[in-house]
Amino acid sequence: MMNRTGKAAAAAIMASLLLLTAGCEETGKPGQPPATPSATSKPAQQQNTPVPTKPAVSEKTEVKLYFPNEAGDGLGAVKVNVPAEDKYTAAAKELVAGTKEPGLTDIFPKGVKVLGVKVEGDLAIVDFSKELTHKFVGGSTGEQMLVSALVNTMTEFPEIERVLITVEGQRIETIAGHLDTSEPFTRPTGLVQ
Repeated sequence: MMNRTGKAAAAAIMASLLLLTAGCEETGKPGQPPATPSATSKPAQQQNTPVPTKPAVSEKTEVKLYFPNEAGDGLGAVKVNVPAEDKYTAAAKELVAGTKEPGLTDIFPKGVKVLGVKVEGDLAIVDFSKELTHKFVGGSTGEQMLVSALVNTMTEFPEIERVLITVEGQRIETIAGHLDTSEPFTRPTGLVQ
């Protein structure tokens, strides 16, 4: 049995150990107060959590697309909204996609793609895939309607005054042998109804 002095000594040792442990930091250094987080540090769970962002709202711009009428003697306009950030290419792609508007018809050959539109000053260079020339089946009127539909559509943008048609980055002499397409076109008059 432990005597009274032994019990008192054991209690004193235990108390000292408790005091030493209470004064230690998490790293185990005695006598230093616990570290406080700095104003710039963040808890670990916040550093790795992505900040939710709102999806960007795409601005739209209205443009008129021009399609040949069913008689093939004029063009009719259809208003559409296209993304403002890439309005030229978007308008050309919408034109190639065609229309369901009564009285109007599609003019671009099936499978043709708009590869891009580059604007240099007042000139829009509209680049198409090879299907434009390889799959076009219209005659001289069809070729005139295709070019007029494209030029009228692109010159709806006030900064565009001329349109050059290219295929796979190259100038072409003609689409189907009826119209010289080697130079830029200006907006034709008299076809819009």
